[in-house]
Amino acid sequence: MGLIEKVIDWIDERAHVREIYRTQMVEYKVPKNLTFPYVFGILALVTFAIQIISGMVLLLYYKPSIADAFDSATYTIMGEIPFGWLFRHIHATGANFFMAIVYLHMFTGIYYNAYKKPRELVWIVGWLIYFVLILTALSGYLLPWGQLSYWGFIVTTEIPGSLGDAPILKGLFKAIAETIVLWMKGGYVVTDVTLGRVFGSHVLIYPLILLALVGTHLYLVRAAGISNPEGIEYDKKKNPDKFVPFHPYMTLKEGAYVMWYLAIFFFFVFFHISHFLPADNFEPANPLRTPPHIAPEWYLLGYYEVFRSIPSKFWGFVAFNLLLIFLLILPFLDWSPLKSARRRPLFFIAFLIFMFSSMALTILGTMPPTPTNAKLGLFFAVLVFGFFLSLPVISFIEYGWYKAKGGEQ
Repeated sequence: MGLIEKVIDWIDERAHVREIYRTQMVEYKVPKNLTFPYVFGILALVTFAIQIISGMVLLLYYKPSIADAFDSATYTIMGEIPFGWLFRHIHATGANFFMAIVYLHMFTGIYYNAYKKPRELVWIVGWLIYFVLILTALSGYLLPWGQLSYWGFIVTTEIPGSLGDAPILKGLFKAIAETIVLWMKGGYVVTDVTLGRVFGSHVLIYPLILLALVGTHLYLVRAAGISNPEGIEYDKKKNPDKFVPFHPYMTLKEGAYVMWYLAIFFFFVFFHISHFLPADNFEPANPLRTPPHIAPEWYLLGYYEVFRSIPSKFWGFVAFNLLLIFLLILPFLDWSPLKSARRRPLFFIAFLIFMFSSMALTILGTMPPTPTNAKLGLFFAVLVFGFFLSLPVISFIEYGWYKAKGGEQ
């Protein structure tokens, strides 16, 4: 036995790596009929790792001050540091890919009802990951200190000020709104204090929270088991033919998907980075010149359209926050005993309307705020809310049908 084998055995005797590998990879069973959308979870994990690694490199050279932020991001990193441009391209592309994969992962979970018993905690922790990820993206958007970054941040910080338009208890809500805006900016105007606070949150606070939440999410997925796309919970002991070992079946399958994903990812990194680093943002931030049209990044356009399509800023603020709350409590709105849209025709129709309306709101968010677009935005916002509000009704109908057919029997 060579020295390397002895070292490995010494480590394994104390860390039990082989035992953990056997129980968590080889002996861990998953449904053998998992479909392609189930791969979005591992793709999100891979992208998260890419963001952490590329962010650590950028952290070494970025200077979080108004005087130096733009030059450090645009000239030092992009032009003076060997392969600095590559790491910034990777980080910018990864931010957008990360949000896209998370949205696909969430929509997959909704379609397959992966938020139902016994996976309610899986969904709730996943929602927390999504929420912190939004905060991470918003904070990272300011750091390059370009025109789009600066004014996008200004618009974002002014949105909570809409609470001041509350029809009741106006004085109280106005005080709360001003406090929130002051806390976000670190003062009445954006200064080095603001940039330092945003920088610290982006590179330390949010990543640590995300690491904890992702670890908890993965543990809960393993504890509750991966949902079956057919919506039928099979017992692993009674129906062993319905399951396969996670390794090598799923690891090889997911590994192949990861390779294809990385090929597409780096295709955008090298050839289409303009989608993620727009030319307008290579102009230094100018607080005295407002761009003609400011809108948030694509992953927030749906919420933004809901906010601006409602005439009252207060109710617009309440509406898009209510959407986030509905996503959080989704497991408790949909209490039907049936799982998966494949077995729920009413839910499937509602889901299609929800998907189409969400995409329509995102597209409308890129358009000028004309009266026609506002009416369309309000219409699709009502449809999105209708999806969540219809779930208890659909659950009640399906529960009656389920009992009439004999329940679990």
